Amino acid sequence: MKAKDLQNSSSITIMLKMVFSKKFKFIIYLLVLSLSIYIGFILGNTFCSTNCNDTIALNILITNIVMVGGVFTLIRLSEKSITEWNDDKYYEKD
Repeated sequence: MKAKDLQNSSSITIMLKMVFSKKFKFIIYLLVLSLSIYIGFILGNTFCSTNCNDTIALNILITNIVMVGGVFTLIRLSEKSITEWNDDKYYEKD
């Protein structure tokens, strides 16, 4: 390529992806896990019929999977939407 071709070529835009810090994610996941363990324990005691330990463990497992999966999805969607919002604001300046 010649120097003239480089000057006429389209500009390269760098897209930055917004991500939450590892410390923030750790705190959020720790809070969600502690809350879901508490909720699972309460549900396990409420629906206990014969073997309470199995019921409590099952309810804790189910609530942990559902709540951590939901928070994981929400964090990923938040990062994606904030990144797209920042990109839109960047293009509006031009």
